[in-house]
Amino acid sequence: MKKNIVLINTKGGVGKSTLSFSLLPFLLQDRDFQIVEIDDNNNTSLAFGNSVRLKDKVVSCNISKGTEKLEELVIQNMIEADKITIIDSGGGNDSRAVLNSMLSQNLAKDTLFVVPYLADFSQLKNLFETVELVKDFDFIVILNNYIGIENEDEMFRIGNEEFDIPNIEKVFKDKFFIVGRSNLFSFASSVHKETIYDFAKIAFDFDRSKMLEYAKEVTGANKEKMTQMYRGWKIANNAKDYLQSQEIKKLRDRILK
Repeated sequence: MKKNIVLINTKGGVGKSTLSFSLLPFLLQDRDFQIVEIDDNNNTSLAFGNSVRLKDKVVSCNISKGTEKLEELVIQNMIEADKITIIDSGGGNDSRAVLNSMLSQNLAKDTLFVVPYLADFSQLKNLFETVELVKDFDFIVILNNYIGIENEDEMFRIGNEEFDIPNIEKVFKDKFFIVGRSNLFSFASSVHKETIYDFAKIAFDFDRSKMLEYAKEVTGANKEKMTQMYRGWKIANNAKDYLQSQEIKKLRDRILK
């Protein structure tokens, strides 16, 4: 497995931060990791203030400080052999600056570059532009926030001659992955200030019967409070099912490769 995982795209708003802060911590659940957000415009860590999974694992900085962090990463990779660093780069020039700094520090050879894109015409140019920047290194492409085959999103996976869209799945072959759309990402972060894995944890820890027994114990068999806990568990179980889907498992296997 690579020491560094860099989320990169020359276009902003493609879900790099959602993947970095919410999904990758689940995929790396058995690994020691840190997240370095290098972005002149955002501090995504504020959205996950209640996350147990991200506690003391996040550094957010601008491009100037980010360059310093990448210098430190050279030493860290040598000393902390088992630690994985997720780098969430901003869009546009932020992504280019991160890549240039990594090249100058000779970090790219031990890095997996993750290039997410959305099912949208404006995304295609930036997708191929970004891949051109990292094509000499280990990289994967993720069709992010994908709805499914009975939607126009599908042509941004398998192509469409009428719109002159190539079959992106075939172009990138084993480098192509899908992350399906789920409102549970935003529900976990906006309502609970947690990652989707934090939110789903109760469903991983308790099946339905054990959860009901636990709810009975902690609420003193209060019917209203137990019902509220049960409803929360059902939503958490949906998040668990999402995280255990075949597409997510496929991506996890590649990330841990």
